Amino acid sequence: MSDAETSYAARPMVEPTLDWTFPFGRPMARRRPSAKSKRRVFVLGAWPSALHIDWWSPARKRVKALPVDNEPAALWNGADEKAVIEAWKKVVGFRVGEWGEVETAGEMNGKAGRWLDAEVLAPLRVTREEACLSYCVDTYFAGSTAGFAVRERYQPVAGEAGLPQAQLPPRPRDGSLVALAVEAHRERLLHELSVVVPEQVITLGNVALRVLRAITEAKGGLAKLHPDARYGVEQPLVLGKRQVVWLPLTHPETPPLFAEAHALWRQNRPR
Repeated sequence: MSDAETSYAARPMVEPTLDWTFPFGRPMARRRPSAKSKRRVFVLGAWPSALHIDWWSPARKRVKALPVDNEPAALWNGADEKAVIEAWKKVVGFRVGEWGEVETAGEMNGKAGRWLDAEVLAPLRVTREEACLSYCVDTYFAGSTAGFAVRERYQPVAGEAGLPQAQLPPRPRDGSLVALAVEAHRERLLHELSVVVPEQVITLGNVALRVLRAITEAKGGLAKLHPDARYGVEQPLVLGKRQVVWLPLTHPETPPLFAEAHALWRQNRPR
């Protein structure tokens, strides 16, 4: 096994989640947080993204942003995209020509992580090394576009070429996602918070906001985000016997109104 393959295979994941498989055969696994020791900041997103490729099928039909593996790191910024994709090809034994061809996925890989770096961590003067990055639910969900690509573009070719069949869980509605996180991930999230002992907790989007409120039994603070003067206002949060700062912000795929509110928040940060 090459150095790239060894590094790729050793990326910190938890045990595979049965019954879900990415195109070309990689099993879905649970994404671990980026740190397991004390950090200044704890960042909570909703759920992981995935490693994507642009795939040219053997019939030369292009499928953009096909999810093919677990996200390489929590809120990955895509900095090593080409190397990761090359390592992925070796791990799955990708047969160029017989299985088609692979290209990088444009801005899709690492999009959320780059937004986090530029729009949240940089204004707060926090580095990735000073933060623990985690998710309400630690496995990938396929949106409608990705689900269509797997079902209508990959699966027919897989049947003809003898490729592994793929099946990915569809993205649930926000309410169902919050309920799943609170019911099945509460203890994990509370453990992560107790290990990291952050001075500040940042939630990205309303799903993360609602989950944090539920698992910490927060009585005060915002019940949802608002694109007005309330946006980006720090809230008190009690974790165990400690009071920390909670900063509820929007998520990377933010609607225009929240993008404007976030831009104003960033503009007003101390320089």
